[in-house]
Amino acid sequence: MSQLRRRRIVLINPAFQLRLAALFMLVQILLTGIFAFGIYLFMESELTASLASAHAAYRTLGQMLMPIVLLLSACSLAVSTLCVTIFVTLLSHRIAGPLHRFKAVLDELGERRIPQHTRIRPDDQLQEISESLTRTSEQLDSDLEQLQSAAALLQAAEQRGSLEEAGPAIQQVARIAGSWSRGA
Repeated sequence: MSQLRRRRIVLINPAFQLRLAALFMLVQILLTGIFAFGIYLFMESELTASLASAHAAYRTLGQMLMPIVLLLSACSLAVSTLCVTIFVTLLSHRIAGPLHRFKAVLDELGERRIPQHTRIRPDDQLQEISESLTRTSEQLDSDLEQLQSAAALLQAAEQRGSLEEAGPAIQQVARIAGSWSRGA
């Protein structure tokens, strides 16, 4: 038994993965900016109001900031959770959709049916796999048509009892079968 080697590839699809990471960072920077702006507005209004009021109760900066920091943190968490959930759902459709299509195509092939539709949406991920699956399906369809044609010729030759007519059909079947090889 050979031991399995761990993959050392960190980025399988660098363009997609780095773009996704950049978008997540952009969302986080935006939310942090909103949070910081909220604290600034609070501090500006609270300090101005406290200094302008002659009857203002003395409070420490920590006592003033604690409620607003907690409120803004909770709001930031809620907005961040909502944004990330929507964002991940939308982006996961670009991966889950093609995987669903690939499974359907492979299920059809497993049931000995050549699928008619193997392509995925142009802006989906996994385009290379879709193209490979399409080429594979087209090759299987072509080979199947040729084998069916050769089978019809062999049946006609058998009915007439002519071995000479069967020769080209036998060669066609042998050529198609010979063009396939088993994986290592």
